[in-house]
Amino acid sequence: MKLYTSFILLLFFAIPSTYGQQDDLIYKYRQMAVDYQQQIKMAQSNLASAESLAEAAKSDFLPKLDLYGNYSYLGVPIQLAPNSSGAPGDELQNRYSLDLGLFQPILTGGYLKNTKNAALSQVEIMRSYISLNEQEVMANSDAFYWNAVTKKEINNILVQYRNAIGEFLKVIQDRVDEEIVGMNELYQTKVRYNDAEYEVIKSHKNFKISLMKLNRLLGIPVNATTNIADSLLAVNWVSTDLNLIDKAIKQRPEINLLENKISLNEFNEKITASKYNPQLGVGVGGNWGAPSPGLSLDPAFNYNLQATLAIPVFYWGKKKEEVFASRQATEVAKLEMEQTKDIITLEVETSYYNLQLTQQQLDFAKNSLKNAQSNVEVMLDRYFEGLSSVLEVLDAQLDWQKTYFNYTQAKHELNFAYTSYQHAMGELSITQ
Repeated sequence: MKLYTSFILLLFFAIPSTYGQQDDLIYKYRQMAVDYQQQIKMAQSNLASAESLAEAAKSDFLPKLDLYGNYSYLGVPIQLAPNSSGAPGDELQNRYSLDLGLFQPILTGGYLKNTKNAALSQVEIMRSYISLNEQEVMANSDAFYWNAVTKKEINNILVQYRNAIGEFLKVIQDRVDEEIVGMNELYQTKVRYNDAEYEVIKSHKNFKISLMKLNRLLGIPVNATTNIADSLLAVNWVSTDLNLIDKAIKQRPEINLLENKISLNEFNEKITASKYNPQLGVGVGGNWGAPSPGLSLDPAFNYNLQATLAIPVFYWGKKKEEVFASRQATEVAKLEMEQTKDIITLEVETSYYNLQLTQQQLDFAKNSLKNAQSNVEVMLDRYFEGLSSVLEVLDAQLDWQKTYFNYTQAKHELNFAYTSYQHAMGELSITQ
């Protein structure tokens, strides 16, 4: 009877190697998801806009050249000055001019410098926002990929379980034909086989749906045939004694984003205050039009040099109130930074703890699977020796299927826990 036992056991999966390097496909699908996701494309467009505004802010330091003109018709003409002979001056009814002016700001109370720095801070904010979105998209890509592979492996387990019962059913049928056992054993086995077939159909449906969700995230047709691994390979991670919190705070894009947000608000404070500081500028220009410099109707050219100085004196406390209001935005950003650091600390601590405990869970599940396989072998031997019932064999096979399911779920949880840990550390990447 050992021959029957060995034959049926061949239909069960051998326990695969649990650990290895991370699945290479995970990096491919991270890249595809990052390239496709609309929120990243929107963030990239916002970055391009911020970079253009930063360049525009630099141009404010340079002289400005303007060309402008005006024309007006006077219903009541202006009487120009008398001429040298004492005769009345001409009447001016059409007044017009064409002007060209060059103006250079000299002193702006810090407005130009702080406007430029604020624009550069906005650029860095948008860069950090892109990194933040990429981390989120890569984490989602991992979750959808691990889910699809898990569903595929579970379907394969259930197929193997069904096939194993099917082979055992053939043995029972032969024993019934030979009148060694009764029909009750045949019907008991058929019931288990039908249950297994139902689970295969259901798990195949779940696998296909999980694959559609992955395809949608990657931006490919939902019904496309996407290459994924047949079974989960649990990542072989290495524990560390380094200060994870400090490392995560240096790497997380949220921190860089908030640092630049604080800088932006501080520059905006200075921009608000700059309106109440002395302003100085010089310019040169020329115009052509009538009346002419000699106050005649014939148009002529004139030029001008100018210097403008404005010193704000008294605005009824307006500067104080506006600067205070602007400063509150900076205080809010600083409090947001403290809150974010607390959140990151919690995420790192919980994700690392979860990773450690999930590793123990997987090790336990693997040992349990070995025991379940040994139990199936023992029960088959005992059945053929007439020491166990068919239900005991079927129950042993069912226990094996449940144990293998737990083992697969443990691998899924370990991979997901590692992705969560990398996300908490800000270390998700599209390259190995």
